[in-house]
Amino acid sequence: MKTTLRHSATAILVSLGIALPAAATTFGIDYTDLWYNAPAESESGWGVNVIQQNETIFTTLFVYGTDDTPRWYVGPNTGTQGANSFTGPLYTVTGSYFVVPWTGAFANQVGDISFSFSSATTGTLTYSVNGVTVTKNIVRQTWKNNVLTGNYVGGTTAFGSGCGGNGGVLISGFMTVSQSTPSITMVVNFSTATQQPGRCTYSGSYTQTGSLGNIDGGNFNCTIDGVSNALVGAFSIAEITSSRNGFNGRFTGQDQFCSYSGYFGGIKDVF
Repeated sequence: MKTTLRHSATAILVSLGIALPAAATTFGIDYTDLWYNAPAESESGWGVNVIQQNETIFTTLFVYGTDDTPRWYVGPNTGTQGANSFTGPLYTVTGSYFVVPWTGAFANQVGDISFSFSSATTGTLTYSVNGVTVTKNIVRQTWKNNVLTGNYVGGTTAFGSGCGGNGGVLISGFMTVSQSTPSITMVVNFSTATQQPGRCTYSGSYTQTGSLGNIDGGNFNCTIDGVSNALVGAFSIAEITSSRNGFNGRFTGQDQFCSYSGYFGGIKDVF
């Protein structure tokens, strides 16, 4: 049977897959997080808070002055210069004392701030204050791992390459996630396009950097219509975001037929 499956790659992929539309995404990686000097914990005590909406970042920078007392600056309109870089003016702000009626805030530009991100979790921060320029390598700050354990509706949707035929794959159904960091296992029970029962089990090692999770060293195997190891391969999932509503991330992998690039995740199952 295994030999038959190996020579029937296209048939299996057609039974699993659908013709997927062109990718439709938001602007790009969401860099929203608290960042500080890289490597982590090398300069604890200062940082930069990044909040991203579409292609614009609102940033607050907390550092220290020449007298070693706290200073904070704000970049309310740090716009994109490309998918991975942002720049904008940097201000000091003064306003009403918090125990008196609010009379407004006043901003004074002191320089500029820019970000150049080399990955989803690392980058370079450059800012200037009154003619003094500072450049720092930065990383997302991590203090607590997310836990994905639970029941979901979801799975994998991905484009396939190097396999011919219909390269799109959709493995979606009821998913159970069990996590005991660093180990994580995700089991998806689904039906193929031809109504064959299937189950895919994904296992790997989960790590956390800031608000993003990552699964590396993953392996998966799928049983389809009672045939074990109908699909067997390796995978990773990057940029995993999670909330009480569910989780999702960017999926890459390969099995005995194809290489895949797409998404993996699910919405919380209430049952």
